[in-house]
Amino acid sequence: MELSADFLTRLREASQKVREAERACVVFHNDADGLCAASLMLATLEKMGMEARQVCIEKIHLAVVEKIHRLPEQLFIYLDIGSGRADLIAEQKSSGQYVIIVDHHDPREVVDSGVLNVNAELYGYSGESDVSGSTTTYLLARELGLEKHEAWKAVVGSAEIPGKLVSLNRVALDDAVAAGEVEIIAGDEEKYRIKAFKQLWNRLSTTFTLVGSVGYYREGPAKVLGFCKSRRIDRRIVEELENMRREAFRSADALLAQRRLDRHGRVQWFHVGDLFRGMGSKVIGTYTSVLSYRAFIDQRRYLVGFMNYEAHIPGLGEVGGSWVKASLRAPRQLAELIRSGQMPPTSRIAEEAASKVGGTADGHAVAASAIIPRGEEEVFIEYLDKLANVGIGEA
Repeated sequence: MELSADFLTRLREASQKVREAERACVVFHNDADGLCAASLMLATLEKMGMEARQVCIEKIHLAVVEKIHRLPEQLFIYLDIGSGRADLIAEQKSSGQYVIIVDHHDPREVVDSGVLNVNAELYGYSGESDVSGSTTTYLLARELGLEKHEAWKAVVGSAEIPGKLVSLNRVALDDAVAAGEVEIIAGDEEKYRIKAFKQLWNRLSTTFTLVGSVGYYREGPAKVLGFCKSRRIDRRIVEELENMRREAFRSADALLAQRRLDRHGRVQWFHVGDLFRGMGSKVIGTYTSVLSYRAFIDQRRYLVGFMNYEAHIPGLGEVGGSWVKASLRAPRQLAELIRSGQMPPTSRIAEEAASKVGGTADGHAVAASAIIPRGEEEVFIEYLDKLANVGIGEA
């Protein structure tokens, strides 16, 4: 398929800005989509002969963005993260810095000559069905001369979007197939085999997210970038992190069996405290997603999981404040109500509620996350409930 003319123009504008730079700071998310996006961009910059600092983050919030934009680079490229808080990034960037945000999460438009928001949602595509962060990155990298044999990374990154790859994700898939890197397996449900790894795309994606999130404080993101470059996975690393997460989830199950969920109006929630300490905070999102399918979960209430957020960012150091990570999920019945317009999206209520308590949030219609000050959890829940009942901007 052909890209829309306006989106192609935006990609070419971004590619020109990259070409004008001498050095870049690449900021990326620690799930499979973000890690595959980083691998694509870093391969592109390496081919161009450009040095790049790597910063892998779990969430956009003030303390982290402040720290990032104290770095000396003049070009900052955010991958699979940042679009929902483009306003915050614009506020915190220093004079003379230029920011390119390459993302597919629900965007926030900003008018700032120093910020370019490369998000296909701004051009009529859906970030929940048409395009992933890694596909958007691949399309930009392709404008910068990256070869089709790297497109398999966008296929793996797109596995977080359920079902058959369509629209812009199909563009990356077609390039990967043409390059001989991916095989399409026809059937009732179309599948994609990544030839170099001899694995299906979604299984490889799960592995990358596991290593990048559970191993966040153990150089997990760097290990995944190494897997992508060498096209080989160290199974010992994967098994060690799988065991670590399995034990943590068992402990969380035991905690919930003892305490049960708290409920407040249209919201049900739990807090694991420091139970997942030593692992990246994306783990609470994974656990909350798994929990959303359990029989004891109210399918019509928003589900929120909290964990204490560690104040150390690998590669950046300590960040100020005391924070909590909140993961929001819409169980199946609620998800249907959201898609039909009868209930507000998780991203919208999370953003509004987080802003009320001095935090920040972003995400998609049925899955979102927030960083809020520790101690504000119950107030955050109260705002979520009000927003779910009366609408955005009225709480």
